Amino acid sequence: MSNTQKRIVSALVLAIIVGVCLSFGTQATLGFVFVTGVLSVDELFCNFFKAKRKNLKYLIAQTAFIAPFVYFNFLDVSAHLLQVFVNASLILNFILLIYLFYIDMESKVLIRVVEKFPFLSSLLILLPMMSIASLFLYTKWISLILILLLVNFGMDTGAWFFGKNFGKHKLWPSVSPNKTIEGLIGGALTSGFVGGIALHFLFGKMNLKIFLFFVFLGLMSQVGDLIQSKLKRQCGIKDSSALIPGHGGVYDRIDSLLFLTPFFATAIKYFYFG
Repeated sequence: MSNTQKRIVSALVLAIIVGVCLSFGTQATLGFVFVTGVLSVDELFCNFFKAKRKNLKYLIAQTAFIAPFVYFNFLDVSAHLLQVFVNASLILNFILLIYLFYIDMESKVLIRVVEKFPFLSSLLILLPMMSIASLFLYTKWISLILILLLVNFGMDTGAWFFGKNFGKHKLWPSVSPNKTIEGLIGGALTSGFVGGIALHFLFGKMNLKIFLFFVFLGLMSQVGDLIQSKLKRQCGIKDSSALIPGHGGVYDRIDSLLFLTPFFATAIKYFYFG
C-alpha cells in the first residue's frame, strides 16, 4: 500500500471515529478530545523533548493536562472558566508567533525551558483543547465542530492541491521546504469557501465578512503548522510519532487545529450563528 493510500484509509478511519463520537453526544466527543490530548502530550514530551515516560516529569506533564481537563469538562463545567482558558490560549498563540518569527532556528531556548518546567508542554495542548471544549456549551455544538474541522481540512487540502499544481514560490524553505505561497493562498481561499458553504447549510447565513473570517482561520491553520514544523526541525524529528499510518502522529494531525481554535472560539462568543 502506497503512502497516499495509507493517508486516505487513515483519514477515513479517523472521520468515522469522529462521526461515531459526535453521534453519541457531548460526553463521548469530549472523551475523544481528552484521549487525543493525552496522546499529544505524550508525543511532545517523549518524542519532541526526548524525555522518558518512566519518570516524575512525565507524570507531572500528563497530570497538568488530565486534571484540569477532566475537572472543568466533566465535574464542574463553567462557561466563565472555559472562557478564561480561551483567553489564555490566545495569549499562548501570541507567544508562539514570537517563537515562530523571532527565535532563531538554532536556538534551544524552548527545549531548555520545557526540560526545566515539564508542565509547560502540557499547556501547549491543554489551553487550545479547552478552547475546543468551550464550543460544547452551545446548543448547536456539533455544527460548530463540523465547521471548524471543515475549515481546517479545507486549508490542508487546498494548500496541497494548489501547491502541487501551481506552486512555484517557496513560502519559508528553512522552516517547511515543501510549502509554497500559491499553496498558502489557495488553501486560505478554500477554507473561506468551504467554511462559508458549511455555515450557509448549517445556519443559513453567509456574507463577505464571514468568508474573510474563514480565510483568516485558514491562514492561522497554516501558521500553526509552521510552528510545529519549526519545533520539529529544532528537535530533530520528522513526525511527532508513527501512530497514524501515512500521517505521522496525533500532534501532526491537530497542530494547525489547536492554533486556529482559540480565534474561532472567541469569534463564536460574540457572533454566535445559532
